[in-house]
Amino acid sequence: QAYCGTLTTYIGLTKSNTIYDARFFSLAQDNWASSFEYWNITWLRCSLLCLLVYSVLAFVILLASLGFFGILALIFWGALSLIWSIFMGHLSWYCIVVNNGCCGNVGYLIWALLYVLSCCIHFVGGLNAAKLIYLLLLIPSFYCGLSCWKLGAGTTAREIAGAVQGAAQGARNAH
Repeated sequence: QAYCGTLTTYIGLTKSNTIYDARFFSLAQDNWASSFEYWNITWLRCSLLCLLVYSVLAFVILLASLGFFGILALIFWGALSLIWSIFMGHLSWYCIVVNNGCCGNVGYLIWALLYVLSCCIHFVGGLNAAKLIYLLLLIPSFYCGLSCWKLGAGTTAREIAGAVQGAAQGARNAH
Protein backbone atom coordinates (compact mmCIF):
# COMPACT_ATOMS: atom_id res chain seq x y z
CA GLN A 1 0.00 0.00 0.00
CA ALA A 2 2.72 2.51 0.93
CA TYR A 3 4.59 1.88 -2.33
CA CYS A 4 1.54 2.39 -4.57
CA GLY A 5 0.56 5.47 -2.61
CA THR A 6 3.82 7.18 -3.55
CA LEU A 7 3.31 6.89 -7.31
CA THR A 8 1.41 10.19 -7.50
CA THR A 9 4.20 11.91 -5.53
CA TYR A 10 6.78 10.45 -7.91
CA ILE A 11 4.85 11.53 -11.00
CA GLY A 12 4.58 14.99 -9.45
CA LEU A 13 8.38 15.08 -9.08
CA THR A 14 8.82 14.25 -12.76
CA LYS A 15 6.73 17.30 -13.61
CA SER A 16 8.16 19.73 -11.07
CA ASN A 17 11.89 18.98 -10.70
CA THR A 18 14.20 21.29 -12.59
CA ILE A 19 15.58 20.04 -15.88
CA TYR A 20 19.11 21.30 -15.17
CA ASP A 21 20.67 21.99 -11.80
CA ALA A 22 24.46 22.47 -11.93
CA ARG A 23 25.01 21.65 -8.26
CA PHE A 24 24.09 17.99 -8.86
CA PHE A 25 26.97 17.57 -11.32
CA SER A 26 29.44 17.83 -8.44
CA LEU A 27 31.16 14.68 -7.22
CA ALA A 28 30.80 15.96 -3.64
CA GLN A 29 27.26 16.32 -2.32
CA ASP A 30 25.89 17.30 1.08
CA ASN A 31 22.88 15.03 0.62
CA TRP A 32 23.36 12.00 -1.62
CA ALA A 33 19.69 10.98 -1.30
CA SER A 34 18.68 14.34 -2.83
CA SER A 35 21.30 13.83 -5.52
CA PHE A 36 19.86 10.39 -6.24
CA GLU A 37 16.35 11.82 -6.45
CA TYR A 38 17.44 14.47 -8.94
CA TRP A 39 19.34 11.97 -11.12
CA ASN A 40 16.59 9.37 -10.82
CA ILE A 41 14.05 11.82 -12.21
CA THR A 42 16.55 12.85 -14.89
CA TRP A 43 17.15 9.16 -15.69
CA LEU A 44 13.42 8.58 -16.12
CA ARG A 45 13.00 11.63 -18.35
CA CYS A 46 16.00 10.58 -20.46
CA SER A 47 14.72 7.00 -20.67
CA LEU A 48 11.36 8.18 -21.95
CA LEU A 49 12.96 10.61 -24.40
CA CYS A 50 15.32 7.89 -25.68
CA LEU A 51 12.43 5.47 -26.07
CA LEU A 52 10.43 8.02 -28.05
CA VAL A 53 13.31 8.98 -30.36
CA TYR A 54 14.40 5.35 -30.84
CA SER A 55 10.83 4.25 -31.57
CA VAL A 56 10.31 6.97 -34.18
CA LEU A 57 13.65 6.24 -35.89
CA ALA A 58 13.14 2.47 -35.80
CA PHE A 59 9.56 2.87 -37.07
CA VAL A 60 10.72 4.93 -40.05
CA ILE A 61 13.49 2.43 -40.83
CA LEU A 62 11.11 -0.53 -40.54
CA LEU A 63 8.41 1.18 -42.56
CA ALA A 64 10.87 2.00 -45.33
CA SER A 65 11.92 -1.64 -45.51
CA LEU A 66 8.31 -2.88 -45.22
CA GLY A 67 9.15 -4.64 -41.93
CA PHE A 68 5.58 -4.92 -40.65
CA PHE A 69 6.35 -7.71 -38.18
CA GLY A 70 9.26 -5.62 -36.98
CA ILE A 71 6.85 -2.75 -36.36
CA LEU A 72 4.65 -5.04 -34.25
CA ALA A 73 7.71 -6.16 -32.29
CA LEU A 74 8.75 -2.51 -31.90
CA ILE A 75 5.35 -1.64 -30.44
CA PHE A 76 5.46 -4.63 -28.05
CA TRP A 77 9.03 -4.02 -26.85
CA GLY A 78 8.42 -0.28 -26.70
CA ALA A 79 5.45 -0.80 -24.39
CA LEU A 80 7.52 -3.13 -22.18
CA SER A 81 10.36 -0.61 -22.11
CA LEU A 82 7.96 2.16 -21.11
CA ILE A 83 6.55 0.08 -18.25
CA TRP A 84 10.05 -1.00 -17.14
CA SER A 85 11.38 2.57 -17.11
CA ILE A 86 8.52 3.89 -15.00
CA PHE A 87 8.61 0.85 -12.69
CA MET A 88 12.39 0.95 -12.18
CA GLY A 89 12.45 4.70 -11.73
CA HIS A 90 9.66 4.69 -9.18
CA LEU A 91 10.78 1.57 -7.30
CA SER A 92 14.39 2.75 -7.00
CA TRP A 93 13.22 6.19 -5.83
CA TYR A 94 10.91 4.55 -3.31
CA CYS A 95 13.60 2.19 -1.99
CA ILE A 96 16.41 4.75 -1.82
CA VAL A 97 14.75 8.08 -1.08
CA VAL A 98 11.59 7.08 0.79
CA ASN A 99 12.95 3.99 2.61
CA ASN A 100 16.62 4.95 3.00
CA GLY A 101 17.93 2.10 0.87
CA CYS A 102 15.26 -0.41 1.85
CA CYS A 103 17.79 -3.21 2.42
CA GLY A 104 20.61 -1.12 3.85
CA ASN A 105 23.96 -0.96 2.09
CA VAL A 106 23.22 -4.16 0.15
CA GLY A 107 20.15 -2.47 -1.31
CA TYR A 108 22.24 0.49 -2.42
CA LEU A 109 24.70 -1.89 -4.09
CA ILE A 110 21.91 -3.75 -5.90
CA TRP A 111 20.43 -0.49 -7.19
CA ALA A 112 23.84 0.78 -8.32
CA LEU A 113 24.34 -2.44 -10.30
CA LEU A 114 20.83 -2.23 -11.75
CA TYR A 115 21.48 1.29 -13.04
CA VAL A 116 24.67 0.14 -14.75
CA LEU A 117 22.84 -2.87 -16.21
CA SER A 118 19.86 -0.79 -17.34
CA CYS A 119 22.19 1.51 -19.24
CA CYS A 120 24.07 -1.35 -20.93
CA ILE A 121 21.03 -3.49 -21.78
CA HIS A 122 20.04 -1.19 -24.63
CA PHE A 123 23.14 -2.20 -26.56
CA VAL A 124 22.61 -5.95 -26.35
CA GLY A 125 22.08 -7.44 -29.78
CA GLY A 126 24.31 -5.02 -31.57
CA LEU A 127 24.57 -1.33 -32.06
CA ASN A 128 22.73 0.57 -34.76
CA ALA A 129 22.27 4.25 -35.44
CA ALA A 130 18.86 4.36 -33.75
CA LYS A 131 20.28 2.88 -30.52
CA LEU A 132 22.90 5.63 -30.22
CA ILE A 133 20.29 7.86 -28.56
CA TYR A 134 20.56 5.60 -25.49
CA LEU A 135 24.07 6.96 -24.87
CA LEU A 136 22.16 9.85 -23.30
CA LEU A 137 21.47 7.53 -20.34
CA LEU A 138 25.17 7.28 -19.45
CA ILE A 139 25.21 10.51 -17.45
CA PRO A 140 22.13 9.98 -15.25
CA SER A 141 22.98 6.28 -14.82
CA PHE A 142 26.49 7.22 -13.68
CA TYR A 143 25.20 9.73 -11.14
CA CYS A 144 22.48 7.37 -9.86
CA GLY A 145 25.15 4.72 -9.36
CA LEU A 146 27.51 7.22 -7.73
CA SER A 147 24.77 8.35 -5.36
CA CYS A 148 24.08 4.74 -4.40
CA TRP A 149 27.82 4.18 -3.94
CA LYS A 150 28.11 7.16 -1.60
CA LEU A 151 24.96 6.18 0.29
CA GLY A 152 26.40 2.77 1.19
CA ALA A 153 27.01 0.56 -1.84
CA GLY A 154 30.72 1.34 -1.67
CA THR A 155 30.93 0.07 1.90
CA THR A 156 29.23 -3.18 0.94
CA ALA A 157 31.36 -3.63 -2.17
CA ARG A 158 34.52 -3.16 -0.12
CA GLU A 159 33.26 -5.67 2.48
CA ILE A 160 32.50 -8.22 -0.25
CA ALA A 161 35.89 -7.63 -1.89
CA GLY A 162 37.58 -8.07 1.50
CA ALA A 163 35.70 -11.31 2.18
CA VAL A 164 36.59 -12.67 -1.27
CA GLN A 165 40.22 -11.69 -0.80
CA GLY A 166 40.26 -13.33 2.63
CA ALA A 167 38.73 -16.52 1.25
CA ALA A 168 41.23 -16.58 -1.61
CA GLN A 169 44.10 -16.05 0.80
CA GLY A 170 42.74 -18.86 3.01
CA ALA A 171 42.53 -21.18 0.01
CA ARG A 172 46.11 -20.35 -1.01
CA ASN A 173 47.36 -20.98 2.52
CA ALA A 174 45.55 -24.33 2.67
CA HIS A 175 47.56 -25.65 -0.27
